[in-house]
Amino acid sequence: MSQMVYAAVLMVVLVIIAVSFVSRSRSSKPKSPGTGTASNVISMDRHRKAKQSTVEQPCSSCKKKNGKLIFYAQDNGSVVGLCKDCKAKAKKRDMMPL
Repeated sequence: MSQMVYAAVLMVVLVIIAVSFVSRSRSSKPKSPGTGTASNVISMDRHRKAKQSTVEQPCSSCKKKNGKLIFYAQDNGSVVGLCKDCKAKAKKRDMMPL
């Protein structure tokens, strides 16, 4: 009879331990997919703020900061950004706009 009681108590203890492990593993997981630290989702708010605070780039030819640049591919494969004033230089060299 004592072996039956011992086996029943052992089973109850094992069930309690198993339930506690399952509850701990479920509570340690993040509830929503966006709250984890290892995520490949990019925050668009951060992207928009970075895009608004961009500094004007200088022209590759005249080095003036004239607002927006037009980017061209050179014959050797490099890319240059030229302002509207230097656009004629790009046309003379038959550079292709990107």
